[in-house]
Amino acid sequence: MRPITHFLIIFILLATSVTVWAQPYKLQGTVLDAKLEPLSYVTVQIKELQIGTKTNNEGHFEFMLEEGEYEIVFSLLGFVKQSIKVVLSKKGLNERVLLAEEDKNLQEVKVVSFKKDRAEEIIRKVIKHKDSLHNRIESYAVDIYIRATQEDEKNISEKRLRKMTDSARQAYNSALPEMAMAEITLRLDYEYPNKTKEVRTGVNIRGNSESLFFLRTSEADFSLYNNLLKLPSLSQTPMLSPISYSGLVGYKYKTKRIDKKGNYTIYTIQFTPIGLSNALVEGEVDIIDTSWTILRSSFTIPKFHMPEYNYFQVKQQYDWVDGKTWLYVKQELTYKVKEGKHASSGRTVVVYDNYKLDTSFSKKYFNREVSKTTKEAYDKDSSFWETARKEPLTENEIKFVIQSDSLKRVTASKPYLDSIDRYRNKITWKRVFFTGVEHYVRKREEEYTFAPLISFVRPLFPGGTRIGSASSYYRIFPSKKQIRVDADLSYGLRNKDFQGNARWSYMYNPFNRAYIGGSFGRNFDFIFAGDAYINLFRRSNIYIRNNFSFYQGFEITNGLFWTTYVEFAKRDPLSQLTFGRELDSLYVINNEPIEFNSYNVFYLSTRLEFTPNQMYIREPKQKIILGSNYPTFYAYCRKGIPNVFQSETNFDYLEFGMRQTMKLGLAGILQYELYSGDFLNKKQLQFIDYKFIRRGDPFLFNNPMRSFQTIDSSFNVFNRFYQGHILHAFNGALLNKIPLLKRLKLLEVVGGGILILPERDLRFIEAFAGVEKSFSLWREKFKIGVYIAGSVANKYNNPFQLKLGFDQFNRQRNSWY
Repeated sequence: MRPITHFLIIFILLATSVTVWAQPYKLQGTVLDAKLEPLSYVTVQIKELQIGTKTNNEGHFEFMLEEGEYEIVFSLLGFVKQSIKVVLSKKGLNERVLLAEEDKNLQEVKVVSFKKDRAEEIIRKVIKHKDSLHNRIESYAVDIYIRATQEDEKNISEKRLRKMTDSARQAYNSALPEMAMAEITLRLDYEYPNKTKEVRTGVNIRGNSESLFFLRTSEADFSLYNNLLKLPSLSQTPMLSPISYSGLVGYKYKTKRIDKKGNYTIYTIQFTPIGLSNALVEGEVDIIDTSWTILRSSFTIPKFHMPEYNYFQVKQQYDWVDGKTWLYVKQELTYKVKEGKHASSGRTVVVYDNYKLDTSFSKKYFNREVSKTTKEAYDKDSSFWETARKEPLTENEIKFVIQSDSLKRVTASKPYLDSIDRYRNKITWKRVFFTGVEHYVRKREEEYTFAPLISFVRPLFPGGTRIGSASSYYRIFPSKKQIRVDADLSYGLRNKDFQGNARWSYMYNPFNRAYIGGSFGRNFDFIFAGDAYINLFRRSNIYIRNNFSFYQGFEITNGLFWTTYVEFAKRDPLSQLTFGRELDSLYVINNEPIEFNSYNVFYLSTRLEFTPNQMYIREPKQKIILGSNYPTFYAYCRKGIPNVFQSETNFDYLEFGMRQTMKLGLAGILQYELYSGDFLNKKQLQFIDYKFIRRGDPFLFNNPMRSFQTIDSSFNVFNRFYQGHILHAFNGALLNKIPLLKRLKLLEVVGGGILILPERDLRFIEAFAGVEKSFSLWREKFKIGVYIAGSVANKYNNPFQLKLGFDQFNRQRNSWY
């Protein structure tokens, strides 16, 4: 045998003999206090062997010993040391040991510090019971009253206040601040596990409601029983609930108070984020031990994740409903907004009343319409609100209601409206020169506007300075249908030529966004409107467009939208103009226009877009889209039609693709877009109709969903191409785990793009990573960023580039891009 084989045999024999002659047996147990609650960190020693251990969070200890008699010593500061003798046999031993507390004075000093805090254990019991609690009811309906109020904070300085006379100071202090208030009544229907639908039956808004929060229940779900608090109107990132198994890792818990009331106990547990954390709230909950449920909660949302609010606190109250389950009875939201020197505070009260448990709903009741406002909701009178109001008004709210209702009566009078119209339509030098002049006709809800004189002179146009003006007409009908007409006319001083354009649009069905429109005129246009900034305004990217167009669009069914565009155009080159060459030296390369003979084109384009399971809100006369959990698919076709109006074009271009924004919980937000296109026919394809691939901007980080960062030139393609972009915003999920960097409140993003062009034998992949810092400037939110971008490709290979970015938050799209 080999030596190693001998060694293994000897080792096995020795191990077997040890097992036979020295078999260990388990000595275990649990250490409890007088209330039979487990004690952790108790020192447990075997006196004969001089070995020891400590109890875990459940008060458990364990030894592996040979058969025999042992003396075990238990000690914990604040408790009387105790020793017991035990006899360990082959059956093992499981002891239950009670430790007596020391005298009362010593207990008060030491037990609080060293006795195990049961906070996490209590939270675990709530987590364990929450599913069974909510499974008791399959559905319910509840009436909800919402009142949201916002008050502007008085920002006059103390120095200026001291300079006021006593009467002026008294008047200032007693003056009502600028306010806004909304009252809503609605019915919310719920079906397990997460189906909801609300019907708003009363809506009364006073003042500017732009910053008021929670006018619909779909704006946020603050229930701590959910693993994630989804707050779409408040934060792009959901918050991790402390009442979840994942929350046990992200939070630390502490018992603040224990109240014994009769045969039950209420525990007040404080929860705070641990040091390495991101989207976590901070606050406390009251928990009752009879059912291990939440009675009350109070917590704040981290400022870092809120684009609009500087502070946001949530208070909730639960109650036992119909002897079946615990449900909301009240929520109170407190928030603050600061924009420059302007600051305001808001408060929203939500009262839940008249629960009807186990309500029956039809199979198709819960659909993609998550909220609906009745036609009569906006017509409720004061007597309705006096009855519907579930929360009494504060002193300031009473004054505001009286003041606003009085003002409403005055402002609704014809003399007042006429005076407002006279002021609005007044022609002043400031309006003529800088802001523009408008004329408003209230009876018809129509408005005429005229551009200011400062826009009359237009330098730096191709062919030299132009002078011109613009005007518009806009009208909203009682049905919420809208019509708009814009016109612009200019004259070139150097070339003595006229240009102008007129556009019109009419929305004839606001609910399904149905519209028609058109335009005609002569003006400058871009050959490639999406080019990089260094190429965009070169003469080689501009031509003269004489056009007549018509377009229409409407939603065929929920989520399926169709648009069509028809255009006839005569295209002229810039070379027919005389240029000013004074600024040509600013361009590094040739700044000459493209030469071509004038020609006519006639083409038709259409786009079909479908978003499955699109959720929406129904207002009496319009529809508000909320989005979907599914991608949006689209198909786009553009056809150049020859011979119509002497059209010199003949091509067919087809593109299809998909895009989606995915909210990945605490991991951030992922956006992607994939598309592919091809010219099916290019018998007569003009240069302006080419398909272009956009280059990256030098030094600047451009929109990563529409272009590449590291391709150093724009170029055209004629055959099938495959293009994709992806962007993942972590929203601080990574950097906030680093203690020092967490204070900087940086955002991190990664992404990339892919481009496959068989006709150019190009296979291109790029990736980028960056850190961003967001900030507010007055009412707008901006961000700056630093990025590193690189690519791997058989062409246009740029290993690393440093990019700088600057973007403004798009409130309408609730996105940076």
